[in-house]
Amino acid sequence: MVHRQHTPGQPKKKIAYIIGAFPGLTITFIDREIIEARRKGLKLVLVSIRRLPPFEIRPEIKELVAQTKYILPISWLKFLATNLYFGLTRFRIYLATLFYLLASPHTCLKDRVKTLLHFGEGVQAAGLLQSERIAHIHAHFADRAAIVALVSSRLLGISYSLTAHANDIYVAPVLLPEKVANAKFVTTCTGYNKRYLEHLTGRSIELIYHGLDLTGMTSMPLSGNGDLPLILSVGRLQEKKGFIYLLKACHLLKREGRKFKCEIIGEGPQRAKLESVIVELGLQDTVTLRGAMPNMEVMDQYRQATIFTLPCVVAGNADRDGIPNVLLEAMASRLAVVSTSISGIPEVIENGVTGLLVDPGNAEALAEALAKLLDEPNLREQLGRQGYRRIEESFDIRTNIDRLVRLLEQ
Repeated sequence: MVHRQHTPGQPKKKIAYIIGAFPGLTITFIDREIIEARRKGLKLVLVSIRRLPPFEIRPEIKELVAQTKYILPISWLKFLATNLYFGLTRFRIYLATLFYLLASPHTCLKDRVKTLLHFGEGVQAAGLLQSERIAHIHAHFADRAAIVALVSSRLLGISYSLTAHANDIYVAPVLLPEKVANAKFVTTCTGYNKRYLEHLTGRSIELIYHGLDLTGMTSMPLSGNGDLPLILSVGRLQEKKGFIYLLKACHLLKREGRKFKCEIIGEGPQRAKLESVIVELGLQDTVTLRGAMPNMEVMDQYRQATIFTLPCVVAGNADRDGIPNVLLEAMASRLAVVSTSISGIPEVIENGVTGLLVDPGNAEALAEALAKLLDEPNLREQLGRQGYRRIEESFDIRTNIDRLVRLLEQ
C-alpha cells in the first residue's frame, strides 16, 4: 500500500474522521475533540455511517452536521456503481481486501455477513472521500467504523488509525486484532484499555484521555432542589451503569429515614426494569427517571445536584465503561462523586481524595458512601475541589488534543 507523503511547505494534511453515528447524545466527547482539533488548525472531513433521529444540539454541532458526509442510506444503484468503479480501477486491492476480511477468523456466520456489509460501507466511504484528497483516515471506535476505515484507506492508498473505547473492545469484538494490526497507530482513552489491548495484540497503544473544555466551568451551589439534597446520576439505562444498585442504595437510605431526591438522566433498554424496581421498593416519591437530555441541559443539572454517582459494573456480556465522561463532567462541575473500582475509573477517582470508590454491585457500600457525603458538607466540598484539580491536570481537552493532532499530522 502506498501512502502519500507530507513534505514541508505543503498545506496541512486533510484528515477524514469516520464515526458510526454522528451526532449522538452519548458521544459528546467526540464533538469536543473535533471542535478543538479544528481550533488547532487540523483540516477534518467528517464521515458518519448513519444518522440518528434528530435531537436538540448546540449551534456549533449543527454546523458540523451540515458538513458531515453520510454513507447511509444509499440507493442500490449508487451502491453498485461505486463497487463497480473500485472493482475495476482498484481490482487487485478491492479483491485482496475483501478476501482478507472474509478469510479472517469470525466467531459465527452472522459476524462474517456483517463484515461483508461493512466492507460495502467502506467502499462507499472511499467514494465519498475520493475527491477530497484525504491524507489519512481516523476511525472512532474499533467496531464497524474501523472496518470502514480499513477498507476505504486501502482503496484510496492512504493510512488509517483508530481510537478504541469500551464496548467495541470487550463485547464480542469482530476482527479486533486485524483492525489494530493494520492501523498506523491506535489510541485509547484509559490505561486499563491500553494494557488490555497491548496484551491482546502485542503492539504499542497510545493513551489519550478524553478531555473537557473547562472554560466557563464554575463552582456549583450545594443544591437547587429546595430543602432536599439531590443525588444525580447520568447515563444510558443499561446494565453496565449499575442503576439497579443505585435504586437499592436509595431504598436503604430511605429506610434509615433520610429525606432526599434522586434523579437519573438517560434512556435505554433497562427503563422498564428500573421503573418496576422503583415501584417494588416504594421509591416513587424519591427517584425520578428524567429521560435523555442534550448535553447542554445535563450540564445545567449538575448545578442543581448535591452529589453525583455512577455505580458502574461489568455487565453479563462483558460490557463495561472505560472512564465515563459524565464522571469527568461532574468532577469538572466540582461535585463530589461516588463510583466503583472497575476498569479505568480509579485512574480519575482516587478513593478519599478526588471522590469515593466502592466495590461494584454492592448496594450497601454505595448507600454508606452516599450517606457519608450527605452528612458531611465539608467533605463534599473538599472532594469536589480536589476532583476539579484532577480534571484540570489530566482531562483538559486543550492539552490532550495536542497529542492526537501530532499523531494525525505525522
